[in-house]
Amino acid sequence: MTFSIEVIKEKCMDPVFWLNVSVYGHNIKVKDAKVEVIRRAPKVTFNYPDELKDVLAPTDQKKLELEMLNKIVEYLIETSKDSIIRAPSK
Repeated sequence: MTFSIEVIKEKCMDPVFWLNVSVYGHNIKVKDAKVEVIRRAPKVTFNYPDELKDVLAPTDQKKLELEMLNKIVEYLIETSKDSIIRAPSK
């Protein structure tokens, strides 16, 4: 199972993130499905489009969710570095 995940930067504002997700393998081919991820304590909610619902095995779905969370963390780190660089020094 291969995943391709991209954060849609124009639509993201913490705690709501939108991702383009492509999934290939095991007779599954889904390209550029829009997945909404909501980060609200104490849990994260994944809202899948119809083309991804009930297509993945539970273990593959968990792997995909971990990969999506990893992309979100990378995005948050990247944007926090940008804001630190832009902040005026005292």
